[in-house]
Amino acid sequence: MPIVQHEVLRKLSYEVFNATGIPEGDARIVSDHLVTSNLVGHDTHGVWYVARYARAMMKRQVTWEDREVLRESPILQVFDGHGADGIVTLTKAVDIAVEKARQSSIGFVGVRNVTHMGRLGDYPPRIAQHGMVGMIWTNSGGLAVGPFGSAERKLRLAPVAYAVPRRDGPPLMLDMTLSVVAGGKVEQKIVRDEPIPEGWLIDDEGKYVTDGDRYHDSEAAILPLGGLQFGHKGHGMGMMMEMIVGPLTQAGCTDGDKGGGGIMIIAIDIESFTDLDTYKDEVENFVAWVRSAKRLPGVDNIYAPGEIEEDTRRRRLAQGINVPEPTWAEIVEIAEELGVPMPTL
Repeated sequence: MPIVQHEVLRKLSYEVFNATGIPEGDARIVSDHLVTSNLVGHDTHGVWYVARYARAMMKRQVTWEDREVLRESPILQVFDGHGADGIVTLTKAVDIAVEKARQSSIGFVGVRNVTHMGRLGDYPPRIAQHGMVGMIWTNSGGLAVGPFGSAERKLRLAPVAYAVPRRDGPPLMLDMTLSVVAGGKVEQKIVRDEPIPEGWLIDDEGKYVTDGDRYHDSEAAILPLGGLQFGHKGHGMGMMMEMIVGPLTQAGCTDGDKGGGGIMIIAIDIESFTDLDTYKDEVENFVAWVRSAKRLPGVDNIYAPGEIEEDTRRRRLAQGINVPEPTWAEIVEIAEELGVPMPTL
């Protein structure tokens, strides 16, 4: 299992994407996004995607400029990406939300019809860095989740992410799905030839599934957030997210092969509501209050949202990124196919 420094992975990923013929700036955005995902510990959304993204780019290229604005006002913009790259689109759409929030206190951008959007947690911190609250809600992700009381895949993974600014250091950030585990984490277990932990998947007899092949064969569903006991919470949140995001982005609610894939980007200008320094003081005081809780035996730290990712970033910047052999083999294959030289490790 090769250990690769992040600079090497960034350069290699960029060269692969650039060789597909997409705009140079887009190649940089996507490669930086994937490698940063690995750096912060979200291997599910990292360079595992290089080969499949590149092959999709070779088949079809739709640019940011090809989007169609469906509705616009001082506070919002809703647009159809017509199949544009999801990572590039959301990276640029964040800027629209921020600008609208600057002018109108709240900025809303609704997006439909883009490709895979990568790691959702990448985007809200970009908003928070402007002294704003950043939120992204979706009714996207594969149909992989069973409703509470069923193993039939009727609900989407529905990732959501939030970020707020703090006084010192990167924004605090929460990135999660409304299922007990992200679909990518299941895939990573399969790629690494590891059993699926009990509590992630369920079959139509209500039994836990640990065989990843059964997941690929659609014989098992991911449980909603809360699992067998409290999954009504994830089930309810998933349904509410569909009914908010689907119609407002004009992506529609999921109905078999129709609907889904909507993304809402929301920016809230803090200084329209309160002084930014006051807000940051409140955040820091609250974080300190929570951290003051007496820890259970064996617990080293109580984290605020996003701090584990930053700890992982520091460690992997120094130690490198562990890339599974099957993923590295796919990268080698697509690089050779595109005539991109492989680095010496």
